[in-house]
Amino acid sequence: MSYEPENTWHQYCLEFKPEDLEPAITEDYVESNGNKIHLDIYGADEDLEWSIMFIHGTGMYSRFYTEFLWSFYKKGFRMIGIDLPGHGLSEGKRGHFTMDFLVSTVHDITTHVIDKFGENVILAGSSLGGFTSLYAISNDDRIKVGVLNNAAILNEKAHKKIVKLKGIYKALRPLMPVFARILPTFRLSVWIYLNIENLVYNKDLLPIFEKFIKNDRLVADKYTLKSLLTQMKAPLPKPIEGIETPILIINGDDDVLFSVEYMEEIIERLESSRNKKLEIIPNSAHLIFHEKRDESIDIIVKWLKGVLA
Repeated sequence: MSYEPENTWHQYCLEFKPEDLEPAITEDYVESNGNKIHLDIYGADEDLEWSIMFIHGTGMYSRFYTEFLWSFYKKGFRMIGIDLPGHGLSEGKRGHFTMDFLVSTVHDITTHVIDKFGENVILAGSSLGGFTSLYAISNDDRIKVGVLNNAAILNEKAHKKIVKLKGIYKALRPLMPVFARILPTFRLSVWIYLNIENLVYNKDLLPIFEKFIKNDRLVADKYTLKSLLTQMKAPLPKPIEGIETPILIINGDDDVLFSVEYMEEIIERLESSRNKKLEIIPNSAHLIFHEKRDESIDIIVKWLKGVLA
């Protein structure tokens, strides 16, 4: 299934006018695993030294982060927003994937970006995109640097640490491997385990996100049992202790999904990572790239300048 471009992302522009951001964006597509994967490239025709590939969070797509990507691009980096398979404007079964499939897709996108813009490639992501980035970095030494808003090692019972399940999900969890084999494409709403109220610290943003996200047809708001199982069972391509890539983990201090304590555990285990760092932003929750956009970018850029120098 594929979707034609539309302007639903305009509703997520809370500070800037969409028409002021659009000239910086060039659309591109990459063939991967039989799907056309949609990319938004900020600064495609400019002579920029570094390209940052960015992966969105659960159910979302890159244009949900347009203000963040555009603001980061204005700092002198080429930004490449990725729509994962089955998300946003990319082809693929909606909300249906495995971590191996996502890692393979990111590998193909990395090849495309290197061929087009050169080998100076950084991978960044938020939430689902954060731990997908960790898995992709573990798989691909061509990625020079990682910037992760959240990280997780899924086969180490991370789902018990990052999501407080209730209701049907809590009942299903022990039976998920069995049900996923029998009904791999059966879909459940992501809002059963992702409470929008917990995603933002600034509750003034809550009505905006609730209204727009739940009515945006580009949001993949249902995930299959197979995709949920892979987020409970998938091992890293190589042990986290052996990852040498410089990695920054940036997190909100009030993120109820990915706790500061768990991020401290992850950063501690990145014992081979050069210039690793954990940054905690106060008075912020899960959606720090919306709530604390400029502060997040300033922290990331400062760290990148030190690492890339």
